[in-house]
Amino acid sequence: MTKVLLEVDSLTVRLGHADSAATLVEELSFSVAAGEILCIVGESGCGKTVTARSVIGLNRNEPGFHTSGKIMFDGRNLLTLDEPSMRRIRGARMSMIFQDPMSSLNPLHRIGTQIEESLAIHGDLGRRERRERTVELLSQVGIPDARARIDDYPHQFSGGMRQRAMIALALAGNPDLLIADEPTTALDVTTQKQILTLLERLRNDYGMAVIFITHDLGVVAEIADRVMVMYAGKCVESGTVREVFHAPQHPYTAGLLASIPALNRPKLPRLQSIRGAPPVLSEGRPEGCAFQPRCAHAFDACSTEPPMTSTGELDHLDRCWLLPAQKRHLANAMEVNA
Repeated sequence: MTKVLLEVDSLTVRLGHADSAATLVEELSFSVAAGEILCIVGESGCGKTVTARSVIGLNRNEPGFHTSGKIMFDGRNLLTLDEPSMRRIRGARMSMIFQDPMSSLNPLHRIGTQIEESLAIHGDLGRRERRERTVELLSQVGIPDARARIDDYPHQFSGGMRQRAMIALALAGNPDLLIADEPTTALDVTTQKQILTLLERLRNDYGMAVIFITHDLGVVAEIADRVMVMYAGKCVESGTVREVFHAPQHPYTAGLLASIPALNRPKLPRLQSIRGAPPVLSEGRPEGCAFQPRCAHAFDACSTEPPMTSTGELDHLDRCWLLPAQKRHLANAMEVNA
């Protein structure tokens, strides 16, 4: 049995003062095994990045953020650690690739200097060894002529090369868990494919776990072992990629899948979309199911009672009031947009 590396239990993240705080993530639970790629998908504002930043501890010192629950990493609850202890984990055993490398890399420092700084903090290599290790990391992520480019500044790299440099920086501490927050969003399809291939190779070579946040369901189908669908700060469905893609159990998941053009479906006059927009959580959460105002399958219980999590085959979880027989028709009917 594969060892569970990260286990998140009832994670709740609130932002604001006690009386007016918005719940950005509510009672979220999931796990990631060593060597596994978990993709988190959903529309903007559903809580994906807040969840990732909470796991790696970037929200803990932000004013107004209140985090509760448990984040167990290799047997330790990260929410109970002090900041010095958290810093020893962050960047070493756990690291993150951010969506925009240009705003994450320091424009005043050379690429090599920034990677060497991480090696100095989380290792005991000498100066010359750190430089050689930096060249090795840049070469490993596909930077051509890495020894000559190590002293370049971020603006001298293309978008794809900056993203590769960010990956090299994240890998400097040989992490057990890599969190990638939409690392391919701003890249062309060729570079995107190269980055995805690189992450898969690194996962296979080092056995590290990956949490991959994305809007692109095509990316999910290509690289993920499991997928978690989030909506309004909650997990509405999770399971293996095959289960979720071929037998979606939640209307929101079915709506996301229906919005993807496919050659095996009848040609439609226009692309499908999910009507409406996600709720603004600062204005309060809708009663009952948060997706109910946008759902074509909603009935009375959906607007009054929050749905309980139901379990299907092989730990395929969903949070929906529909009966099993009704859920089985979602994959074929795709009536969310009706």
